[in-house]
Amino acid sequence: MSNVFGISVSALQAFQAAINAASNNVANASTPGYDRETVNLTEALPQSNGSFTVGAGVVVAGTSRAYSQAAANQLNTSQSTLGQLTALQSYTSQIDNLFGTNAGGLSTALQSFYSAWSDVANNPTSTASRQALLGQAQSVATSIQNDSSQLNALNTDVNGRITADVTQINSIATQISALNQQIVVSTGQNGGQQPNELLDQRDQLLSNLSQLVGVTTTTDSNGSLNVFVGNGQPLVLQGQTTALTTVGNQFNASQLEISTSALNGTPISARITSGDLGGLLSARTQVINPALNQLGQVATALSQTVNSQQAQGLDLKGQFGAAIFSTPAAGAVASSKNTDATTASVSVTGVGALTANDYVLSYNAGAYSLTRSIDGSSVALSGNGTAASPLTAEGLSIVLTGTPAAGDQFLIQPTAGAASSFKAVLSDPSKIAAAGAVQTSASNANTGDATISAGSVLDAANPNLLNAVTIQFTSATTYSVNGGPNTAYTDGGNIAVNGWEVQISGAPANGDVFTIKSNAGGTGDNRNALAAANQQTTGILGNGTTSITGAVSAMITGLGSQAQQINTAHTAQTAINNQAVANVQSVSGVNLDEEAASLLQWQQAYQAAAQALTIGNSLFTTLINSVNGR
Repeated sequence: MSNVFGISVSALQAFQAAINAASNNVANASTPGYDRETVNLTEALPQSNGSFTVGAGVVVAGTSRAYSQAAANQLNTSQSTLGQLTALQSYTSQIDNLFGTNAGGLSTALQSFYSAWSDVANNPTSTASRQALLGQAQSVATSIQNDSSQLNALNTDVNGRITADVTQINSIATQISALNQQIVVSTGQNGGQQPNELLDQRDQLLSNLSQLVGVTTTTDSNGSLNVFVGNGQPLVLQGQTTALTTVGNQFNASQLEISTSALNGTPISARITSGDLGGLLSARTQVINPALNQLGQVATALSQTVNSQQAQGLDLKGQFGAAIFSTPAAGAVASSKNTDATTASVSVTGVGALTANDYVLSYNAGAYSLTRSIDGSSVALSGNGTAASPLTAEGLSIVLTGTPAAGDQFLIQPTAGAASSFKAVLSDPSKIAAAGAVQTSASNANTGDATISAGSVLDAANPNLLNAVTIQFTSATTYSVNGGPNTAYTDGGNIAVNGWEVQISGAPANGDVFTIKSNAGGTGDNRNALAAANQQTTGILGNGTTSITGAVSAMITGLGSQAQQINTAHTAQTAINNQAVANVQSVSGVNLDEEAASLLQWQQAYQAAAQALTIGNSLFTTLINSVNGR
């Protein structure tokens, strides 16, 4: 009889545990991170009477959770990639909207500015046209400044989000570390049976962490989870955490980098490429800063070309034109790791070769080297870095002051700050140089049929530019300048003197005279205004292949394409992540229909076990009554 009672009681206990597990599954069907649990039943060791064995019932061996490490890893990896793309998408979309959908944006302002130059060319003495040009110049400056301000605001937003992510990551790491300790203790106290509830909590924390930063993990034999970020930097080792920290960039303290409490400020930002944190770092280096550089490239090219054209013409008072825009200064910043006080200064000497890159200038083994900061590729560099022999590369001139030490580095930023400092500085419309600086004429006494061009300025800084010059032909094939030595005549060839250039074409006669002199008083002249208006389509950047308006169009198109690529990648990754979630749910999720069926199954089993116990009790009662003679 004892076997009947023992078997029945074990069955009741087992089925009660199974009912409890199913009920718990139903209760936690919507609990984030909960993994479905099942009771593990094993046959009890049978009893032997010497001749044969009889079953001894059932034993509850423990409770297991439905969990797939492979599915969980796939989900965490998917979430890290999605987090990175989501952060990137946020900023690419904002920048695309800033430049691509604003009807009153930079493209429109530039077109209006160059159109205003055409209006001045059509009526060079009109004060109203000149004043309108200055208004359009201010509109361009305002547009560039506003775009720069919004891009810099995005950088500030990135810093804030980086700080928030680091705080949240450290908090999650602390919680995982605490759970590690609890799991180890609980496993030991329960004879090796791991606490499913604590494991679920830890896995959910890891899932949350993977959305913020890409992680890899290992599990120790005692059940502790080790978590690594970046390229193997420890975040959690059993019950210990290594906190992430933020440090200022070595060249720009206002831009935060990622380090750890164990690295004494050494950045690991380059190793963090996924999760929201990786997306924020990528948004800054791949989207925001390049857009600032491109905008600054446009601002630098515009100020230099417009101001240069102004300097080549004369205003209403017969003076060389004044600068319309401020000329932004290029930046050079010493690394905070440099051990000396050497400084670097940089200037843009060739706008045609100017790029939208930042560079790192390094000094090692007594020599300088220049690399592009975006990819580390080398740039050809010449010169010694002195004022007499500056370092030159890609339209830049770099001068070092002081004695550099091995390992010194400088961040060269030709255009990064140009847009924020770009301004329209001319307010007097009479100082707009619509007229050409020199005028040319042929003597009425000339007998040949040669003609002279209007002349163009090559060097506006030449002190003799406006001095009168006479070109007299000493024969049909030779000429002299101001009575100087004879020079062979080339039909249509360039004749350059005192910073200007003219061409004489045709067949001159001996004694023919041509004069070049100042155009002061030529208020109706529009040559310089026409040249300024034509800059809209003139190749200026890209070594003469791209106009300023073309550069703006290319920038807008590039930003739009980049945003579209990120949107496409985000959509694809969202689908991948949804599938990863479905895979986890198929293994670990609670199916209420299945649990309802399980409850009915265990209820019937429990009732059957209770019935067996009732039968056993009846048999035992019959036996007692027989023994007592009843």
